[in-house]
Amino acid sequence: MGAKNTHGAAWKKLKAEYDTRLDAMRRDALNDPWLFPQGMYGYWPAQSTLNELIIYDPESYLKGSLREVTRLSFPRQEAEEHLSLSDYFSPVESGVIDVVALQVVTVGLKATEIFDQLQSQNRYTEAYFTHGLAVQMAEATADYLHQHIRREMGLQPEQGKRYSWGYPAIPELSDHRKVFNLLPVEAELGMQLSPAYQLIPEQSTAAIIVHHPAAKYFNIGESRIDQLTRS
Repeated sequence: MGAKNTHGAAWKKLKAEYDTRLDAMRRDALNDPWLFPQGMYGYWPAQSTLNELIIYDPESYLKGSLREVTRLSFPRQEAEEHLSLSDYFSPVESGVIDVVALQVVTVGLKATEIFDQLQSQNRYTEAYFTHGLAVQMAEATADYLHQHIRREMGLQPEQGKRYSWGYPAIPELSDHRKVFNLLPVEAELGMQLSPAYQLIPEQSTAAIIVHHPAAKYFNIGESRIDQLTRS
């Protein structure tokens, strides 16, 4: 928020201005709500094969059979440890049925509408801070739901990493469509996908929770920009 290279008295002045602004924005958001944090999550039986995660129908699993409903594809590092998120789930050949959690959160479309309105009025500073607060609220909502899932799964501290599409471990966004097919976020949360599989509203996130104790964050060596340039 403009504080990167600020120090000393200038930092204190900027911090005081920021705190005052943030407090006012919080009060305004409570008095005239424009942030509506909400989310959905679920658990599915799963197994891995190569770079894919096979998602099974929970009802079929409970009945003693396995019906595949979709597959999530994860890229693999071309160097370093050659990691893929699929490595953290039980492979088909093990005969062990694993579990995967998926979550989607949003703060609603009104945040985008207010940002666009401020932009059209040339109130760029207000638009900048409004966008920032909405993005941070979406991330806070994602973290809240993530911690809830970790508690439900009975995971140990630091166990249960959250990975989102579009970031270093899974830069490709197309599997957002599969997540939307598994979780009824379009009907229940009013969300959509753009032709490029971007989440709408923008202030939203989708993620997979990997419970394996050895799971860690990594980069496959290809950014979203690299993918768009290549395609």
